[in-house]
Amino acid sequence: QESRGLGDVYKRQLYMKNITLLFCLFLANILLGACSGGEDEKKEMDEGKGAYALFLKKSITVSTGESQTDVVVEWAKTSWEIILGEGDIVKSVTPTSGGSNTGEKQYTKVRVSCGANSTMKKRTQTIHLFDKTNETTVDLLVEQEPPFKSVTLTVDPSVKYQPVVGFGGMYNPKIWCGDNLISAPQLDKMYGVGGLGYSILRLMIYPNESDWSADVEAAKAAQANGAIIFACPWDCTDALADKITVNGKEMKHLKKENYEAYANHLIRYVTFMKGKGVNLYAISVQNEPDMEFTYWTPSEVVDFVKQYGARIRETGVKLMSPEACGMQPEYTDPIINNAEAFAQTDILAGHLYQGFTDLSSGYVKNRHDYICGVYSRIQGKTWWMTEHLFNDGENSDDSSKWEFLKWQYSLNHLGKEIHMCMEGYCSAYIYWYLKRFYGLMGDTDKRSPTSEGEITKNGYIMAHYAQYATETTRIKVVTNNEEVCATAYLDEKTGEVTIVLLNLNGASQWLEIPLAGIKKASAVETNETKNMEVIDTGLMESAEGITVLLSANSITSVRLTFK
Repeated sequence: QESRGLGDVYKRQLYMKNITLLFCLFLANILLGACSGGEDEKKEMDEGKGAYALFLKKSITVSTGESQTDVVVEWAKTSWEIILGEGDIVKSVTPTSGGSNTGEKQYTKVRVSCGANSTMKKRTQTIHLFDKTNETTVDLLVEQEPPFKSVTLTVDPSVKYQPVVGFGGMYNPKIWCGDNLISAPQLDKMYGVGGLGYSILRLMIYPNESDWSADVEAAKAAQANGAIIFACPWDCTDALADKITVNGKEMKHLKKENYEAYANHLIRYVTFMKGKGVNLYAISVQNEPDMEFTYWTPSEVVDFVKQYGARIRETGVKLMSPEACGMQPEYTDPIINNAEAFAQTDILAGHLYQGFTDLSSGYVKNRHDYICGVYSRIQGKTWWMTEHLFNDGENSDDSSKWEFLKWQYSLNHLGKEIHMCMEGYCSAYIYWYLKRFYGLMGDTDKRSPTSEGEITKNGYIMAHYAQYATETTRIKVVTNNEEVCATAYLDEKTGEVTIVLLNLNGASQWLEIPLAGIKKASAVETNETKNMEVIDTGLMESAEGITVLLSANSITSVRLTFK
């Protein structure tokens, strides 16, 4: 029994030893496996350490037209791929992938090809760079401006300013332009149905009554097309004049004792024209009383209007005064400030020969500010600009110096002056000769920019206002770009709103007019190559307003209908 017990003990010891050995082998396998997996993981970690891919820039701005630009990808120890985000700025990238899992920091130049922006909005698109090792993405933002600057126009029809009567020019007078008269078809181009829309015709009251019939047919034709006819005397007639010296210069002068005879002379003209079927709208006391045609002192103009204004007005015409060359305060203020003279004056008239638009000149700015302030002083009456012309360089033998031939000159002179007159509460603008090489229609002069009887650029500029502002009320309009000048007008009868715009910038401008309720819109444009050509208008994205593309250095007129 004792020896059997020792054997059992041995067996038990051997069994436990084997169990321990098996456990150790099992544990060793586990440890070896763990060690083997750690090596693989360490290898992977070593390979991924320092791996990255990125763009050196976070954003780029590309040109509005088709273009190519280079961006740089910096990378190390990874492969990468480029993926284009939503949008159509980027047409292609080259290469679209690169990199490797080995190697130190490196750079790859990527060529980005972009299409032109044909929209009127700023566009963006994202380029994604995918790091394959880290499975991460970095982005590059591509930005593209619209091809044209955007201008916003704010129109407020509830804010009203002066009434606008119309636009036109001076009929070529027989006694000065005998070889350059206006034919009936030529007049019809300017005043007729389908013509330029001119609505005011200015006539000269010839000193010799035998000449009065020369302008009758033209006046009747313009009147038949709805035009206003008014007349101005230059010469008080030799029979009524004497000579005086003003600033060392001898000038014709109406003798005071002949005031009544002169008033009768004007009344006979009104009566004569009426008898021929021409109902004059207005008559002036004197064209440029401050000049040598017939010189008047300011007090003489006041006295004549006080004494004979009522008699002249009894014929049914409106009376204009003082119509000074520069609408000078020395002549205009005495009429406004004298109650009797002002009561007989229906229209304050004047010319702008001494400057109006160049506000960099202190003298001109003072004149401009004075003239623009007249409307607030005349108690509901109106002021008219009844004569001006632009002909810089006409006396040069060098045709390259004939500035009046250049489109830029016409836009920045006539176009800008009419705009500023409208802003200055003017109710009518009348250019000097209708037909002249510097006028609204070409003539036979070698300096004429068009053939005889054809409309000049000045003529089309005038037409933009004549067709879109006549018989309206000017209303408030504001732009957010000082190089886009705008005046707006309301037709009180139809509710239509019209806008005349000058783009004085050398680049095109995209115009937005956010005005609710527009049912129909149309626009015409004149620039160096176009003459009142129809251009497209579009709806704003909000559908509460329209868009118009203004070409560089242009004048554009817009018509908005709300019914």
